[in-house]
Amino acid sequence: MIDWLTEVLAFDRIYWYLAIPFTVLLAIQLVATFVGIGGEGGFDGGEDGLDLGEDGDFEPGFQLFTVRNFITFFAVFGWAGITFSNAGLGQFATILLSTILGIIVLLIVSALFYFITKLADSGTMDIQRAKGVTGEVYLRIPAKRKGMGKVSIKLQGSIRELDAMTDEDDVITTGNIIVVKDVISNSILLVEIMNKEDA
Repeated sequence: MIDWLTEVLAFDRIYWYLAIPFTVLLAIQLVATFVGIGGEGGFDGGEDGLDLGEDGDFEPGFQLFTVRNFITFFAVFGWAGITFSNAGLGQFATILLSTILGIIVLLIVSALFYFITKLADSGTMDIQRAKGVTGEVYLRIPAKRKGMGKVSIKLQGSIRELDAMTDEDDVITTGNIIVVKDVISNSILLVEIMNKEDA
């Protein structure tokens, strides 16, 4: 293997030096991702690729310059360069085409990870974040916790319809604007009609 590599042109050798180690790193990264070792930070170095959301928490964002993308680009760049060089293309054409192919794959991988992360994030609701959020009554809410209604609120970037109760003396009818005061039993919102002071 070593003797064979020494016989290859210096130009091709550069691509081999990039393709082999970065492919190994890419394989390790993929295994770690599927096994769950990497977590949200993983190879991306903590909060790299995160944006500050409306509620002050960090949310996943579309980022190109991450360690994961760096590894992906050079793995694809290396193998594409080897392929184009062996196909008889000149050095300039090989560098240009392998760079373009590396960037295309990098963009595809970034988009996939971005949308997968967004789907996972939207599927995991933390109802405690609803405290202080305003919304609209979807199904009337009986007075004095004598029954449940439903409210429509924006939570974690999505409009959600959740069960709600109230301590108000009167029924809160459909269409009224409410504010969430508390969460009961970790599943039911305790709401009250929004007034000027709350606004």
